[in-house]
Amino acid sequence: MGYIITCYTLFDITCTGVINRGKPVDQDMEEWIHKRNTQCNFDTVLQAISLRSQPEIYRKPERKKIRFDNFKKFGYLFEEYDTKGCDCWSFDFTVQHPSVFHDGISELGALYYDCNNVPMIKCGTEWDKLPQCLDTSIESRNIYYEIIDNE
Repeated sequence: MGYIITCYTLFDITCTGVINRGKPVDQDMEEWIHKRNTQCNFDTVLQAISLRSQPEIYRKPERKKIRFDNFKKFGYLFEEYDTKGCDCWSFDFTVQHPSVFHDGISELGALYYDCNNVPMIKCGTEWDKLPQCLDTSIESRNIYYEIIDNE
């Protein structure tokens, strides 16, 4: 038995497949850098998850527009800045061992611990008031995990 978990973040984690570090020959440099940086962000989140598990991607990252006053998964301090909404990215993954992220208090407590203060790349497509790292505090949370199914 495993879990399906959804990850929500305010950082651009678009999965572009651009994993090479060499400069492109026949591609616009700015476009390549943007695609490379969003892929790096996705890889960084996956690496944090992989510290305790071997996740399998169930659904690739998708982008949607949210309003903080309606979408209460992020830090409550964001609500005061919300005037027209912002973009949010989410993806689903599975892990085989349901207790892998349990810290003795919360089912996903160790996952939040592992993600806190992990550096991220701002790509220009995310909300401009984000810090340069993941934050799991209740006030400024910019990454959120939710168990959506217990297989």
